[in-house]
Amino acid sequence: MADKVEAYLQRKKSSAPSDEIAENFQTLENYYVQKLWHQLTLKVKQFVSNPEFTKVVDLKEFYENFIHEFEHRINSLQLVEIIMPVAHSIFVSDREAAFAFLKKIEKAVAKDNHAVIRLATGEIELRLLCKDKDGRCENIQQIRKNVEDTQKLLDELSGVTPVHANFYKVSAQYLKEVGNYAAYYREALRYLGCENISNLTNEEKHTHAFLLGIAALLGDNIYNFGELLAHPILESLNGTNESWLVEVLYSFNSGDIQKFRQFENKWSVFTDIKANQEFLEGKIRLLCLMEIAMGRPSKQRYITFDEISKKALVDVNKVEFLVMKALSKGLVRGSIDQVNKNVNITWVEPRVLSCQQIKELGNRIGAWCDGIEKFEKVICDNAKELINK
Repeated sequence: MADKVEAYLQRKKSSAPSDEIAENFQTLENYYVQKLWHQLTLKVKQFVSNPEFTKVVDLKEFYENFIHEFEHRINSLQLVEIIMPVAHSIFVSDREAAFAFLKKIEKAVAKDNHAVIRLATGEIELRLLCKDKDGRCENIQQIRKNVEDTQKLLDELSGVTPVHANFYKVSAQYLKEVGNYAAYYREALRYLGCENISNLTNEEKHTHAFLLGIAALLGDNIYNFGELLAHPILESLNGTNESWLVEVLYSFNSGDIQKFRQFENKWSVFTDIKANQEFLEGKIRLLCLMEIAMGRPSKQRYITFDEISKKALVDVNKVEFLVMKALSKGLVRGSIDQVNKNVNITWVEPRVLSCQQIKELGNRIGAWCDGIEKFEKVICDNAKELINK
């Protein structure tokens, strides 16, 4: 054992504030002496992420006197995972020193693309914490460049790797900072698709669910709520003061503007939602039109202006504009009959459907099958007469 390491471990064991911390250092010493590098790596990773350990141990000192002595024996990606809590610890007292520390580690892991991406992601994470007196990121342009550069490196990897979740998480945080609701929504869903949500705390789940719900509502060109509504992350809102958000999402998914207005006393207290009420009602009316069209039997494709006006709560004189907007966004396909005041919708953009929507679609398919069987019977019953003709 190196003298430096031995002296450090002995000092930490003798000055440990509790038996548990002393035992932690004894465990580290045992693995180090026996050269059990894999077990030692796992223990170090566990300890640097343990608040009870980091509360009483200076992680910068821990790195310089212990981890640094055997870091060349640690898998590059694992090394980056270990040094990130160290960098956060340094960041608290000296921001520039933290970034310099990451640059130093970058040289040690330069040959491992996964480790380089994870390290770049960690730098973005720290830069997002650099806020001015108004709570805004100090250098958003630098963060944007870092995100774009890291995205290029990520695109070179095949499949979904352990570093994807970390990148999508900080990328979503950046998009939240710049107020891009739609992009945040997509990136946050990617993150949750890579992350095991059982690893998240209840507070983290609640935060992700709430932000995703708001982003889905306010994001431009987001008309598919089914994927979010089917995600277990929304369960974290049950029984909380934000449980109303789930009901509002369901109202959008079904195009029910009346239900949306029933919760006005809840959502109106949020400035962003209240300021965008007109936009939100326009979005839910488009979803209402899609829902009307999707629920129509194939033989009843013509929808009157009056029906759309009644269900979407829009003036009949504005129905044509509503349909034209839906057509221009590619949400539906069809034609408008201005003379007879009706709309023929032949196609609706595919969406992730709720259980109720799937049930209704099943009923339509059942009715279509019945129609085919009846037509087949007519053909069979009249086959001889038709052939003779």
